[in-house]
Amino acid sequence: MNILIFWDRGAPAGLEIPVYRIISQILDIPASVCESPVLYNGFDRTRNQFDASEILTCLDIFSRRNGEKNLILLVIGDDIYRQNTRYVFGLSRPATGTAVISSARLKNEYWGLPSDEMMLVDRLSREGAHELGHLLHLDHCDNPSCIMANPLTLDDLDNKKSMLCPLCLGKIQRSPITVSI
Repeated sequence: MNILIFWDRGAPAGLEIPVYRIISQILDIPASVCESPVLYNGFDRTRNQFDASEILTCLDIFSRRNGEKNLILLVIGDDIYRQNTRYVFGLSRPATGTAVISSARLKNEYWGLPSDEMMLVDRLSREGAHELGHLLHLDHCDNPSCIMANPLTLDDLDNKKSMLCPLCLGKIQRSPITVSI
């Protein structure tokens, strides 16, 4: 099983290649990237955000209709949230092998800071690898430097290393990947 990264038109252009390469290296799983063929919905006008669960439902439908056997990560530029949260950086659905991440709050500009493409590549790679880790049946890790540590803030995400801790790496190597299609 490989990783298929769908890059939405609203996601930052030109960062696809370094992001997919870093994610593949972190998880030690072959990955590929292409323009996203998925149309998603779930926009909440009162919040000016998309419901990440609705996006995952669209990904699930696409995956089933196309008999997709790979893990799918959708990278979008729109801000996302999950019920009972103000925002999320990403969300996954392990049972169906689908995940979504948003670049919106990963950009320095969102927080009033100068643009930094390399920092954005690092953040997208870390958050993408984190959500894909959930698809590989990894839970949140207590090691704050592990890619599977739960980033509640951008600082948490920035303080993680671009790697799995030995415990999480061992779990991936011992566990078969299963996805319900």
